[in-house]
Amino acid sequence: MKLIQKFTLWYLVITFVVLIIGGLLSYYSIKSEVDYEQVKYLRKNIDFTIRELNRGVIPDSLSQNRMEISELAMSTPKTRLSVTDTLVYTRYLRRKEPQLKVSTSQIIGGHHFYISTYGAIVDTRDITTAVVKSISTIFLIMLVVTGLVSILISRKVLLPFNRTLKAMQEFRLQQKKPLRLMETKTTEFKKLNNFLSLMTNKALKDYQTLKEFTENASHEMQTPLAIIMGKLELLLESQIDDEQAKLIVSAHDAVEKLSKVGQSLTLITKLDNREFESQETVNFSQVLNDSLFAFQELIEMKSLHLEKQIADHVKVKIHPLLSNILLNNLIGNAIRHNIKDGVIRVELTPARLEISNSGDPLNFPAEKMFNRFIKNNQSNESVGLGLAIVKQICEQSNIDISYDYRDSMHILRLSF
Repeated sequence: MKLIQKFTLWYLVITFVVLIIGGLLSYYSIKSEVDYEQVKYLRKNIDFTIRELNRGVIPDSLSQNRMEISELAMSTPKTRLSVTDTLVYTRYLRRKEPQLKVSTSQIIGGHHFYISTYGAIVDTRDITTAVVKSISTIFLIMLVVTGLVSILISRKVLLPFNRTLKAMQEFRLQQKKPLRLMETKTTEFKKLNNFLSLMTNKALKDYQTLKEFTENASHEMQTPLAIIMGKLELLLESQIDDEQAKLIVSAHDAVEKLSKVGQSLTLITKLDNREFESQETVNFSQVLNDSLFAFQELIEMKSLHLEKQIADHVKVKIHPLLSNILLNNLIGNAIRHNIKDGVIRVELTPARLEISNSGDPLNFPAEKMFNRFIKNNQSNESVGLGLAIVKQICEQSNIDISYDYRDSMHILRLSF
């Protein structure tokens, strides 16, 4: 729900509650005012009748228009003016209706008169209906007006905020461009824009510094490692005994693994920095066949049996370079973590890629499969970063990856 919609909803709820309370107050106020005016009118009629009787007018001539005059015994105590409710039969409606009755007794010209009059009471249902209709009409008008105003506000007042939000969504560190935000006179939006500008500028500087450090570190590390490996290879070709050869080979393997770790960490850093965001529609079938062909000799050397079922022209949206890295890591992992005379199964459909390899169960929890530097003891040549790279590539390419172990087979499944 949008911010303006929440404001509008809260405003309407509060307005509705206020209107209900106002309606109740209006109901009692109207009823009280109507009753007061009716009593006031009836008292005037009583006062007029008393004055006429004092003038000597015959009581019978005044007993009309809902005015009743009757003579009481002089011994009867006088009664003060009183207001009561009563029921009076109405010929027009043919039923008794509630009436407001005002009565008193007065001694006039040596006679004791009981004087009373009555008038219709406004039905409370009529007042309720009128109040409900008024409140409903007001609420509907406010609903329409508030809806229109909220649309105008969202387009005009919140325009700088929406522009800022869109700019943040489109901001990319890789573009190396500062954030451009819309000018605004609203204090809160100004503060927000200033804060975002400062943060994005700092992020750009930090990103550039990290990128340069990663590239420089990778280059500076790979150069001496290549020299060391070259020197070790030269030593292997010189006159040495078997014990020295074993030590040199061990050192060569360690340096080679260190080189792979450096390359893998550099790749992970680039993935973290999202330097491979430009995706294309790649012919995944062709890339997979090329990768399997590249590993064919290694598969045969390790006496592994390859079973493949690859659908033609399967298209996947992914960065071309990442597609090669992804498949090479998956196939290399299936070869590296296999057993003697083991099996590798590769199945590709338009919906998924499934790569399985035979092997013993994991010696660590399956949920740690894609963590960095996690590996099985059976593969000492692994640096433990291959599947971590695979996981990051899948996340960046919106591909779901899952792992399962069934029937002595490790199964990695990619869903497009």
